[in-house]
Amino acid sequence: MNHFELRDGEMFCEDVPLLKVAEAVGTPVYVYSSATLERHFTVLQTALSDAGLRDDAGGPPLIAYAVKANSNLAVLATLARLGAGADTVSEGEIRRALAAGVPPERIVFSGVGKQAGEIRFALETGISEINVESEPEMRLIAQVAQGLGRPARIAFRVNPDVAAGGHAKITTGAADNKFGVSLSEAERLYAEAASDPWLYPIGLTCHIGSQISRLEPMEAAFLRMRELVERLRARGLAVHRLDLGGGLGVPYFNQPEPPAPAAYAAMIARV
Repeated sequence: MNHFELRDGEMFCEDVPLLKVAEAVGTPVYVYSSATLERHFTVLQTALSDAGLRDDAGGPPLIAYAVKANSNLAVLATLARLGAGADTVSEGEIRRALAAGVPPERIVFSGVGKQAGEIRFALETGISEINVESEPEMRLIAQVAQGLGRPARIAFRVNPDVAAGGHAKITTGAADNKFGVSLSEAERLYAEAASDPWLYPIGLTCHIGSQISRLEPMEAAFLRMRELVERLRARGLAVHRLDLGGGLGVPYFNQPEPPAPAAYAAMIARV
């Protein structure tokens, strides 16, 4: 359901004729349905909660909206009011999320190529976690954290070597993709970070692609994440949080019908 429909040849959004919007503000103009955003967020949130999934504090799982998908402040504010967090890939996106009302503790800083100034801003702001993409980035974060005198909460982005996504160009979890560290590297780096006074490793993250239309690749990736958690805990290392991605597919033109959020949540709970 997206709350856009044709009525006698005229397009409406939530009972508002788009012609009237165009007459009021001119064109071109982008029109978003807040009812659609609210419904989709609620359906996913309900599915995760009904499956018994919780965050590391025992509350509902954090759904962190990817700001890169649409950084319109009205869109971000609509989701923030519902309790959504924000997955960001730059200082600019962190600032937009804050401006839209997302609390710092619900903001995640992901993405490759983080700069020292951006890391400093994220730490000073008190965001939830920085997702580490590489060993050099881990070293840089520790250096910035030491300069601030404030340990950094980090999670390691793991490349589980599972490819998925609606197109090869949006597949991010295969071994030859540029994102994250290998499973073996993650185990080594996690142990190193745990012994660094300026790093506080809290968990692991993965993102294997976007517009994923089948649950099997996600399940394969999440099982490898679980196995890694078990190995780390067997070494006496604390793992509090799993940050799971990528994007569950949405109905889009002539693409395959994606799995329902309830099926997605049930798979995560089973794994």
